[in-house]
Amino acid sequence: MILENSRARLIPFSGRAAENLNEIIFDLNIWNYMGHYINDQNDLNEYIENTLVAQKNKSAIPFLIVDKDYGSLGGCSRIGKLDLNNKRAEIGWTWYGTEFQGTGLNSAAKELMLEYAFNELKLNRVELGADLRNIRSQKAIEKLGATKEGIRRNHYIDSEGNCQDDVYYSITKEDWSKRNNSNLNK
Repeated sequence: MILENSRARLIPFSGRAAENLNEIIFDLNIWNYMGHYINDQNDLNEYIENTLVAQKNKSAIPFLIVDKDYGSLGGCSRIGKLDLNNKRAEIGWTWYGTEFQGTGLNSAAKELMLEYAFNELKLNRVELGADLRNIRSQKAIEKLGATKEGIRRNHYIDSEGNCQDDVYYSITKEDWSKRNNSNLNK
């Protein structure tokens, strides 16, 4: 399964393809608002293994994101916390190489994942979250049309062992339908 639009191509996460992440992943600035750092090849191998386990367990659908403008691998994201019984999931675990940040690649990739979540998986709700300090990510989520729901205090522990807060948003199938219908009428 490949998801694609004019800007982004999302390919299924595989260990073989993910080995190419070493070209962009070893930049500590990427990991400022995440729960871990990827410092070296051992960290990358562990990241790949953990992602493949989530994929195998069907708790996540991870993607490698190709920037079609540059013809290269730009980052990763996933549809995770997949709960098909309750028709909900979270889009996140997203990161991009520094040179791909702020280029529009994230919006293009998230649009593809949202379309897949609502149209193919038939979800009722998709959540998106960002570290409370990460204003850039919060603005990107808001541009997608997500509704801010609140702050989850002490939601995760960062790499230095500090508790951090996340801001959570959602898009429902009704929101998605209204948004797409209004885009068709433009």
